[in-house]
Amino acid sequence: MKNKLLYLLSFLVITFAAQGQTQQGKKGFLSFDDAQIHTLSDPGLQRFKMAWASDDSETQVDSQTLYGNQPSLFVRSSQGKGVKVQFHFSNRDIVGKTVVFSGKYKCAQARNAKVRFAIGLDTFLNTFENESTEVECNGDQDWKSFSVEMPLTRTSFFFFRLMTSGDMKLWLSDCQVLIDGQSLDILVDPSAEVDKDTEFMRDSRVALTEPIQQVMENLVVLGKVWGFLKYYHPQVVIGKYNWDFELFRVLPEIARAQNKEERNRALSKWIDKYGGITETEDYTVKDSTQYHRFAYLQWLEDPMLFDTDLSDKLVKIKNAKRNGVLNYYLPPLAWKEEVEFRREKVYPGISWKDQGFRLLTLYRLWNAVEYGFPYVNLTDHPWSTLLEKYLPEFYNPVSGSELYLSIQKLLAEINDSHGTYELPVKGSRMRGLPLGITLTADGNYAVESTHLKEIDRGAVIKAVNDKSVQELIEEFRPIIASSNENTLKRDVARRMFLTKEEEETVTVKEGKRTSKRKVHTQVYTMPEAVGRKMPEEYDLDSKDIIYINVAQISADRLNELMSARINSKGLILDMRQYPQLYTKDILEKYLYPKPVPYMWFSMNSKKYPGNYFLDIKGNVGPKENPGYFKGKIAILVNEGTQSFGELSSIAYRAAPRSAVIGTQTAGANGHIGYFFLPYGIKINYTMAGAFYPDWGMNQRVGVKIDIPVEQTVKDVKYGEDAWIKKAIEYIEGE
Repeated sequence: MKNKLLYLLSFLVITFAAQGQTQQGKKGFLSFDDAQIHTLSDPGLQRFKMAWASDDSETQVDSQTLYGNQPSLFVRSSQGKGVKVQFHFSNRDIVGKTVVFSGKYKCAQARNAKVRFAIGLDTFLNTFENESTEVECNGDQDWKSFSVEMPLTRTSFFFFRLMTSGDMKLWLSDCQVLIDGQSLDILVDPSAEVDKDTEFMRDSRVALTEPIQQVMENLVVLGKVWGFLKYYHPQVVIGKYNWDFELFRVLPEIARAQNKEERNRALSKWIDKYGGITETEDYTVKDSTQYHRFAYLQWLEDPMLFDTDLSDKLVKIKNAKRNGVLNYYLPPLAWKEEVEFRREKVYPGISWKDQGFRLLTLYRLWNAVEYGFPYVNLTDHPWSTLLEKYLPEFYNPVSGSELYLSIQKLLAEINDSHGTYELPVKGSRMRGLPLGITLTADGNYAVESTHLKEIDRGAVIKAVNDKSVQELIEEFRPIIASSNENTLKRDVARRMFLTKEEEETVTVKEGKRTSKRKVHTQVYTMPEAVGRKMPEEYDLDSKDIIYINVAQISADRLNELMSARINSKGLILDMRQYPQLYTKDILEKYLYPKPVPYMWFSMNSKKYPGNYFLDIKGNVGPKENPGYFKGKIAILVNEGTQSFGELSSIAYRAAPRSAVIGTQTAGANGHIGYFFLPYGIKINYTMAGAFYPDWGMNQRVGVKIDIPVEQTVKDVKYGEDAWIKKAIEYIEGE
């Protein structure tokens, strides 16, 4: 089975997607160096994470008219046609109290002209001005300054805008954005210093001795200290050092320390290399109710690890004043990279045999979770113990496949169904069986849909190639990052028939009879569901019940259906597949009489990584909506309801006369983030927290179920949808 797992690892991978990204210059966040000016009305502008755009085709970069050594943006305004120019920047990772948009402008041939500079925060295509300042321009004026300031609130997009009126030629340059006085220019290319250090790009030159106990103890301590400094030392968090290569420089000396005293001296000398702490900050949490997780740093003062002098040095670093805009190595809270550099280097050409890079991989993964995973306190095995547990596997694996398996196993320890492992190239095609499997209330794997003549719908899978279902579950368990048992079984069902063989033996139970079937495999694709009754077969229209499959309905059809049938008796929202992203926004207009709270969201602190604070109190619903849907709402969920599906289900449950009907959901909710490991490996996992109000738990446990569904093998055999039947019962009941 181990060989099968290793083979599956090479199959269960995803290629990296190319991201649309406009090029901004390296001389400043809003620089016009190499900037492309897009059309403001272009719907495709949304794909750019940051971009300049104008509603006038004559707007262009002027490389001849400079402020200092920076090019400018040229705008021609006329009496009959003003011009709007806007820069948008997508990053919900920015936190602070105030935001300032400033820069320089000059004008020529101006007559009765005005320029308004504005700053705003909102979602893209729904922007509105929050603050602005207006200046008059007449004749020829040399460079002048402008500045707009406003309180910073949480958002998906910033926009910075200028609007002209009257006749003039206008140039704009030297634009900046400041968050609490710190320039966002630091985000443009803070890797410049890091990239100058290229000493170990080909190999780490680390070759340690046999793994005796003292060496292993030293390496555990080093891994923790290296990770702490990575996220906490003020000179490291601004991207001044290539922290990977700093590890390789110190690793041999720490590893060969003969005892704790010698190790402490080496660590202390190493830390001194990065300068003393000159400024500190009070990080005392005034109100613990605003946090759901705190960084665990008590080990810095553990006398079993450090002497007093070294502990004092580490504690001073913990309390050091840090940059609030950028923590260079802390994974950004983003679907994809929001800036034009990759902070964690991937070293795709490094051999698995390089011991230094193997240890770097372990340290990077363990510390990324330790300081950047909101649910580290919910893992089955205490995360603090796993660095020591997995060190031997990374220290001396017998093959590259064994190393990749260890990475997958450590990732699985986060118990988060968002946790996935991606390689930069696709694995070989696997074979499988065109069977759709569903879970029944008694824990059976029943065949819900089949494209095989040998196996009928309703058959219960008992074994595959003489491995019982329970044995398969236990053998897959170590490499699947499942939030709960239900999602583990779901994910095993998707993998249990994968093979490189052309034939498999499947043991099935039909009624009271158990038999083995030899079945030819096929190049694997997800089987199309067949056999289950369609919703319309339950006469929903005659019962005055609306049915909406959120994974399949179009935006136009959803609006049309809800508008036409707003007075219906009931509404079924089928959340068992991943929803279209627009469904929540559209349904919000129909389901609620007024705004209601439904979720709290948390974010990691850049200044004190590992402290997760209350970021947003999420409300759902329009301000006033007397014509809202007043019928009963049945929200159908199962193990396929995950992430945005869970968030949406919780939102719909906040509507009047609603109920969640089904079985345990995936228990993986919250913004997905990612980071990179050596060998070109990409790791995805939940990076921001999502909770019921007052920190009610959703992660791992799933959406709260009001009415359980207990699907039987008989239901599956005859194609009955137990969820829809239970929904009808709820809607038609008193």
